[in-house]
Amino acid sequence: MAGRTIVMTDIHGCFREFERLLEAVHLDPTEDTFVFLGDAIDRGPDDWDVVEMLAQLRWLMDDDRFIWLMGNHEKKLIDSHPKKKKLPPYTKKDILYFLPVFRELPYYAETEDCIFVHAGYSMNPKKNTLKLMTEDRSVLRRKRKYSGKLYIAGHSPIVHPLYVDPYGNITRAESGMDLPEHGAIFMDTGCCNGGRLTAMVIKDRQIQFVSVASSQNPVL
Repeated sequence: MAGRTIVMTDIHGCFREFERLLEAVHLDPTEDTFVFLGDAIDRGPDDWDVVEMLAQLRWLMDDDRFIWLMGNHEKKLIDSHPKKKKLPPYTKKDILYFLPVFRELPYYAETEDCIFVHAGYSMNPKKNTLKLMTEDRSVLRRKRKYSGKLYIAGHSPIVHPLYVDPYGNITRAESGMDLPEHGAIFMDTGCCNGGRLTAMVIKDRQIQFVSVASSQNPVL
């Protein structure tokens, strides 16, 4: 990919932090690739503004440089409204207005260097169920060994981005490190819980992390 690849995840309606993080990474819609790993909605105060900003980025960027994946919170909304393909006009200022957009979100994306997914991934294609890709935490929380192509995920709130190597060892993922070929990186730093909103910036196979502090009240 030309330019940088900028990855974000789990905004959860925290629009002010999303806006500040976009400014901090100096996203260039004409050159960069933007990857959002899912969970735009729920918990934070500004679901509509977050989704509208993502839709605007999709409009500004080429299709092959904008990736927006399904998170478990988008899937939960879809599952609770399975038959409403055409929504009544009164939903226009309700997040249900964006249901048609959510229904089209892919569950994962793959590039030459890595795989992007909201939650979990398996080296066995038959095990990559929708539930695993949107809800699984076993590589990070249970140290399930994964030695396949590097995958990058959110979903599991943590204090700092973490790298899980092919042997199940967990270390902090640091700015300046080379992009690993195998294992997994997790990068949901808990913005909606009072933590931070984090972006991973990949350029020439090197990683930089950029974060902004949350203005949300911590969940006790």
